Amino acid sequence: NAAALGAPAIACHFNNPGYNLVHELLVRMRERGMNVWGELYPYNAGSTTMNAVFLDKKIWVDQLGHKREETMTDALTGEFITEEKYQALRVSDPTRLINLVKMPEECILDWLKFPGVAIASDTMPIFGDNVLWDTPFEELPNGHPRAAGCCAATLRLGRENGIPLMQSLTQLSYTSAKHLGMCGLKAMQERGRVQEGCIADLTIFDPLTVRDNATYTQGCLPSTGIPYVIVSGNFIVKDSVNVKREKQVGKPIKFEPVAEGRREPLNENSWKRAYTIGARADFGGTDHMQKNVCGCC
Repeated sequence: NAAALGAPAIACHFNNPGYNLVHELLVRMRERGMNVWGELYPYNAGSTTMNAVFLDKKIWVDQLGHKREETMTDALTGEFITEEKYQALRVSDPTRLINLVKMPEECILDWLKFPGVAIASDTMPIFGDNVLWDTPFEELPNGHPRAAGCCAATLRLGRENGIPLMQSLTQLSYTSAKHLGMCGLKAMQERGRVQEGCIADLTIFDPLTVRDNATYTQGCLPSTGIPYVIVSGNFIVKDSVNVKREKQVGKPIKFEPVAEGRREPLNENSWKRAYTIGARADFGGTDHMQKNVCGCC
């Protein structure tokens, strides 16, 4: 659809089977001048809820050939989930978070070498009822380690496997800013780069020691080797200590309000001429409620 309409598009967290084909498609679309990019996270396990449709036994076990006790863990406890426990929790706690191993670990290095792909945590944090500012990280409810370790894991894996530092930094910052800026989002044209006149969103880290410490059993442990984090010119982390503030200094990223909408009504005849070959006169206009009309999705 994006290619047909000339619209920007992002392939979100495509670190799944077939990721190489998705990346090739993105590369070829960019070669044709399209504003498209990808996003993924440096972990071979994802996270979802117990009631996700694709986890049904007919799909996850019978069709895809996975074993629950080898691929599914309880995000809170870190324990692997058996078929019996899955069926029970799906009824008693259907929105419970789980971590799901879906790809071999060696695929991660492929993802970190992709140009035109951003790194994002795609996280779903778990907040307890009694979590305070001073609550030790070790006592926070467990979740997927990507929440706390995504960026540092990218830098550590890059260091350990000879991936150029600028490649990792581009994935962590400039890629998203570049493509969102190309969409006309002025706020992102001023971010994602170290440049005079731009917004001072900066991270100061030691490339030789930065590392993620979060694991699947302790998913909230903070990364180390990042002594300073600056948002909009304000210290958020200073000397490796979180700076407590009365109000947040970050700003929402959004388009500026406009007096009139930019929606352009679709001209059916123009659309047919541009995007179809030999279409019927009634193409796209057949009453879908007619008994003799068959459709699919």
